[in-house]
Amino acid sequence: MRHAHKDVSLAVALGKEVSVPMRACNLTLEEMTEALNRGWAERDSRSAMLLQQERAGVTIAVDAEKIAAVVKAGDG
Repeated sequence: MRHAHKDVSLAVALGKEVSVPMRACNLTLEEMTEALNRGWAERDSRSAMLLQQERAGVTIAVDAEKIAAVVKAGDG
């Protein structure tokens, strides 16, 4: 998460420098910043999506066996 946050921060800064609106990047940076503030710096960058799940009161999960089956099917 920390590295992804740094990259998005750089993209937002560059957008400001060249006067390019970065609405989606700004929102992404806010989500990533909140995730970092929760102590998730060492987690996968997708962890920021957990914030939206939390706000919506839902849990999205995929069974590990189903993932393994899909991966295996893609190998053949």
